Amino acid sequence: MTKTDALALPSPGSTALKNAKYCRLRASAQPRIAAYREVGWQTKDDDNVYSNACALERRPAIRDRINYLTRQAEDRLAEKRARIEEQLWAIAEGNIADFFETYETVQRDHTGQPLTEIKRNEITGEMETSLSLEPRVRPRLLTDLPADLAKLIEEVRVDNRGRLIPKLYSKHQANKELRAMLNISAKEASRDVTQLSDAELISTLASTSQRTRYRYQARLHIP
Repeated sequence: MTKTDALALPSPGSTALKNAKYCRLRASAQPRIAAYREVGWQTKDDDNVYSNACALERRPAIRDRINYLTRQAEDRLAEKRARIEEQLWAIAEGNIADFFETYETVQRDHTGQPLTEIKRNEITGEMETSLSLEPRVRPRLLTDLPADLAKLIEEVRVDNRGRLIPKLYSKHQANKELRAMLNISAKEASRDVTQLSDAELISTLASTSQRTRYRYQARLHIP
């Protein structure tokens, strides 16, 4: 490869790299003065720094680059927020029954001996003696859980039988986080008179007038 074929990389102190870094800092909400100084441009007076930064941002290429990076950051933030909200909804709506399964086992008496029962053979129609079965519940194997269920597990505990019992993330905490994220708990701001309908305005004025008349009559009866 000849020298003319090699890529011409800008030096670390080049204006192009400084401009690129300045755009990234400004897109991340860094103030103009702080971003200008961090890039490496040496100017002592803050007023001059601010003026130079404003002049730099008036260049179409710089302004467009900052706007582009800002939109990218906002899009990434919105995507992350959507993923977090989706996970919180999954936790809030999770069903512990999905992590357990029913199986049949031989029923035993208090001494541990298997119990038997007599029932009709569905094929031959004859009465036969067979082991008595009973349904029981056990946790599903973690390796059998689909990914959308497995990610709802906060930790796994071992019970006295050696079984792995899943503990799910807190529904209460997920609901709390969702209410804060969606601003559900915020109190509705009181409306001013310009937002009232004609009927509501008349009712409000009548109520105010009535309270005023009662207060005036009360003053007249004070000895």
